[in-house]
Amino acid sequence: MKKAKLAALLIFGINFFSAPSYAQEALIVYGIADVGIVSDHGSSANGSILQMQTGLQSQSRLGFKGKEDLGGGMSADFDMESAVNVTNGALVFSGLLFGSQVWAGMNGPMGSVKFGRMFTPYFGAIATTDPFDATGPGDATRLYGASGYRMNNAVRYSLPELGGWYGDFAYGFGGVAGDTVANRELSAAVGYLKGPLDIKIASHRTDDATATNATRNTMVGGTYDLASVKIWMSYAADKDDVSLDTREMLIGATMPVGPHVFAADYIRKTDKFNTNANANQLVFAYYYYLSKHTNTYTIFSRLTNDNAASYSVAIPGTTDNIVAVGIRHKF
Repeated sequence: MKKAKLAALLIFGINFFSAPSYAQEALIVYGIADVGIVSDHGSSANGSILQMQTGLQSQSRLGFKGKEDLGGGMSADFDMESAVNVTNGALVFSGLLFGSQVWAGMNGPMGSVKFGRMFTPYFGAIATTDPFDATGPGDATRLYGASGYRMNNAVRYSLPELGGWYGDFAYGFGGVAGDTVANRELSAAVGYLKGPLDIKIASHRTDDATATNATRNTMVGGTYDLASVKIWMSYAADKDDVSLDTREMLIGATMPVGPHVFAADYIRKTDKFNTNANANQLVFAYYYYLSKHTNTYTIFSRLTNDNAASYSVAIPGTTDNIVAVGIRHKF
C-alpha cells in the first residue's frame, strides 16, 4: 500500500514539474563581421586619416536569440546582442556586454511587448528610410537629429498585423527619485506597408535630468520599390525649449543589377535658430555580392558645412570627404 502511494506521488510530481510542456525553438546564434579601410579628409583638425574601421556598411555584432511557443497563439522570446569592433575585438559600447540590445518579451494575438535595452522606434524609422541603414559614411544620423537611438529601462509595444498597418510605442523610465519626467523617453512610429509602398511617421521625446527641457524629434518618410530601383525619402524636424530648431530632408535611390547594387542619397540640413549653420551630405556607394552572405563595398561621402556648422568635423566650416572600401559577412 505504501509502495502504491509512493508511486502515485512520484507520478504526480513528475507531471507537475514537467507540465505544461511547450515547444522550445533552438537557440539562434547570428552576427555580422564588417571591416574596411577608410580615408578621411576633414574630420580631424590634425590632417587626413587613413585607418581601418569596423561597421562601415553594417554594425558588426554577435547575437543570441530564441523563441518558445507557449500555446494558444502566445510565445516568449529574447534577444541579446553585442556590438563588436572587428579591428581589435573590443566592445563598441565600453563596459556593456550586450550594448547593442538586450530584451525579453511576449507575443500574442494582441501584439508584442518587450522589456530591456532596445532601439527606439524613432531610430528604426530613420534607419528604414535611409538607403545606408543609418550606418557608416553614408549614415543619415550624421545630419539627422535624434535625441534617442537606444533606450534603457524601456518597455515597447508593437501592434499585431492589421492589414498593412504597423506601429511601435516605447517608454523609457527615467529612474529619478521623486520625478517621473526627468530623463524620461517617449518614442513612437506608425506606418503602412502595401505592395511597393512603405510610409511612416515617427516621433521621439527626451526630457533632461531636471525635467526643465525636452528635445523633440518628428519625421515622416517612406520608400517605393519598383524592383529595378528603390526610392527613399524623409523629412524631419528637431526642437527643444532653448536653442534647437533644425530640419532635415533626404532623397535617395538604390538600384540592384544582378550581384551589383548601386546606392546614392542627398541630405540637406537647415538650422532655423543659428545663422550660417546649414550642411549637406552627398553619398555614393557600390556593393558587389559574392554570395548570399558576403559582399564587398566602396562608399564615397562628402559632408559640406556652412561656416558656423561643424557636423562630423572638428573645425566649423570644414568639408569632410570619406572614401571607404571593405567587406561584410553575415551569418
